[in-house]
Amino acid sequence: MRRAIVLTVALIACAARQPVAPVVRDLDRMMSSPAAREVARDAPDAFAEASAAVGRARDAREGDGRVDALALTARLAFERAQSLAGLAAARRRIVAAERQRSEIDADVARIEQEAQEMQSEVARTRDARRAAARARQVASAPAQVAAPERQAAAAELRQQASLFVAAAVMLGADAPRVLEARQRIASAERAAGVPDATAALLAAGAAYATAEGLVQAARGVAGAEGATDGATLEAALSDAGGFDPRRDVRGVIAVMRGLFDGPRLGATSRQRVETLARVIRSHADARVRVEVFVGGAARGAAEALATAQAEALAAALRREGVATDRLQAQGLYRAASVGLRDDRVEVVLVVPTNP
Repeated sequence: MRRAIVLTVALIACAARQPVAPVVRDLDRMMSSPAAREVARDAPDAFAEASAAVGRARDAREGDGRVDALALTARLAFERAQSLAGLAAARRRIVAAERQRSEIDADVARIEQEAQEMQSEVARTRDARRAAARARQVASAPAQVAAPERQAAAAELRQQASLFVAAAVMLGADAPRVLEARQRIASAERAAGVPDATAALLAAGAAYATAEGLVQAARGVAGAEGATDGATLEAALSDAGGFDPRRDVRGVIAVMRGLFDGPRLGATSRQRVETLARVIRSHADARVRVEVFVGGAARGAAEALATAQAEALAAALRREGVATDRLQAQGLYRAASVGLRDDRVEVVLVVPTNP
């Protein structure tokens, strides 16, 4: 572009020294027009060639038979430069449009992903609330449960009541109320040994309701302004991926499957353990319950394996920086007819506020 400007200045200087043919004056006006400035910006090399052609036309004296031919050559050179400048501008617009389209596509993909995550969170919350509502319904209206299913439903309620009590203790629940809840659970266990399935279900329902109330009362004491809330924690687990998070009265539950090879963590589990530990460390006020569910015909063997797996995962979390005093581990027997029907790990992050 600098070269083109120099040539233009030289042409003007020449105009002051010798007569200028009308066609050359037309070229001067062409080269000083706003269009010429755009051409000089967008196609500087072609503009320099056109400027040189104008210079050759100017060098021919008026009356020289070559002036018209040289002026035509200069005009054609300028028109070529204009075409190249238009092409360069069009390419810039195409690049900008493609960049804008890429940004729009990325925004659309992000919005769709966020919508899917919101739908998944809503579904998980809905399922958790339905499960809790079902448990309360079973506890309050055992007659609505089919007779063959009452013993299994009672076992599910007793197990859940025990897990609620453990979480309440982590929250600092009142000792007399903890004792009352445990007594209710013991009474429900005794009722399970009698043939009357309805009585067993009633006793288990009472234990469940007492334990649920215990957690809520403990949280009322433990809750503090600025404490981790369930929605924030569930979102963090959802963003991390691989945890299928859900909520219940205790807090937020990270559900994992395929984590173990026998009693030990599998070779592919390390990344998930590291990610889970990072989320736990970033929510320091949440207590952690590692609960492993294993089923099978032999209850004793299943509980032993579940306990070994729970302790292995708790140890791995401690190695990743989760404080020991925040952490509990328990292996549990998963009866085929109770609750979820597959072996799994549930890491419960017990939060001090209402989840």
